[in-house]
Amino acid sequence: MNDDVPTVQLGDLTVFGKFPLPMMKALAVITTCLHEAYDDVSGFPPGTSKDKCLFTSLAVRDFLVRIGFPDATVRGVALYMAAIDRDDDLIHSIGVGMPGSFQLPGKFNGHAVCTVPSLNLLIDTTLYQAIRPAWAGAVRGMMAVEYGPPRPHQIIHGRPGIAGVQMKGDDRDVIIVWLDRPELNWRNSEDFRVRNHRRIGVTKALCEIYGQ
Repeated sequence: MNDDVPTVQLGDLTVFGKFPLPMMKALAVITTCLHEAYDDVSGFPPGTSKDKCLFTSLAVRDFLVRIGFPDATVRGVALYMAAIDRDDDLIHSIGVGMPGSFQLPGKFNGHAVCTVPSLNLLIDTTLYQAIRPAWAGAVRGMMAVEYGPPRPHQIIHGRPGIAGVQMKGDDRDVIIVWLDRPELNWRNSEDFRVRNHRRIGVTKALCEIYGQ
């Protein structure tokens, strides 16, 4: 894992960094019931929400605001992941929500995360869609990491990084970088404009578990 960065595994959610106890409790609730709550209220096959980055980020935002993190918000990003061997040769890489990707009408054409600026915290709940054999089991599906201002020295596909982690394995390193995409207008999406029963139900379930 990242050198000198505290790391905690909460189910499928890997936490890089040290955050206040109420947030750690909230992250434990997210990993316990975010996707399960969607399964309960959606009527769709189990696991359907694991690639719904905007919907789940909005539900997490609503949950965090209700439990006392009023600055929680959604942020448009792109995701870059790569595995590199001990000779620094690229084994495999992928991008999610990269600029120039094929646009699907009516869809959110990018990647979304929830951020809490007061804690410099970025929460990605849909890394499941990016799991590949090349990561050698290093990626479990969700992550919470520290983020900061765009880094002009770290440009990938024309976008600066705002957060990143490096996980060290026996024969490879797995690198994950979240890239800034402020041009992504997630507020135009249906998931944001229409707070439907699924999002209300998921937020309610998260708040109830947190209250317990």
